[in-house]
Amino acid sequence: MNDIRHENYFLFTQYSLATFENCPLKFKKRYMENLKWDGSISEDMKKRLEMGNDFHLLAYRYFMGIDTGLEKFSEEYGELNEWIDNLKKSFKKDSEIRYLPEYKLRMITSRLKLEANIDLLAVGKDTIEIWDWKTHGNSNAKKGAAEAKRLENSLQTMVYLFVLKEQAGLVAGTDVENSKICMYYWQPSPPRIITKIAYSDSMHNRFREALEGKVQFILNYDYSGFDKSLYSKHCKHCEFNWYCNNERVDFNAVAREDDFMDMLDWDSVEERV
Repeated sequence: MNDIRHENYFLFTQYSLATFENCPLKFKKRYMENLKWDGSISEDMKKRLEMGNDFHLLAYRYFMGIDTGLEKFSEEYGELNEWIDNLKKSFKKDSEIRYLPEYKLRMITSRLKLEANIDLLAVGKDTIEIWDWKTHGNSNAKKGAAEAKRLENSLQTMVYLFVLKEQAGLVAGTDVENSKICMYYWQPSPPRIITKIAYSDSMHNRFREALEGKVQFILNYDYSGFDKSLYSKHCKHCEFNWYCNNERVDFNAVAREDDFMDMLDWDSVEERV
């Protein structure tokens, strides 16, 4: 078995990092043994996943100036049409802003190999904004506040902002101060900004230290000492539950899992179930 952890072509994403934190064995099977099992989500969740994929595609077309063509099918795609209408109303395109939808950023240093798949970069004269679409939005204000806090401290926020700052010169053509970089999480229904994260020098240094620690731990991890009991809380909604425990996936547990809900909105097709 080829240990891809040490290959230059393998770049860590927020999903692969989260996968290892949830269960090193799942990381090993998914990324080192290249095993991906179908049937780990219900039909209802598959429909939600397809809806999210469609929204990302149409949002890409909108910011690229391509006709979505959705108006012809407004009755068949009523909810999706509403989401796109909310996007257009919330994001009136500005000729002074350069829009980069579905943008992939990568960075490689001696200690970090990272990739961020960003829904939208909005590049201004001296600012860069990351916009991330959350198509599983929650209208409950109390839960919304908890979701905002979770997102602010998520691996996605850490990876996206850190990689963007490291590659800001490539994106903007000049260096951009950390204080001029922001990340927004936005949901189409009901349309609102879930949270805004303004970047800073202290955050960048903290994220660097945290990411380097996480990556080094994965690179040096000895699977011969894996203890399944330490990660059992994730088994019910893991596609490898049948392999490890001879048990089927618990779809109700999957529906409650924040990491899975985030996965519905992550762009990289290779990282979707």
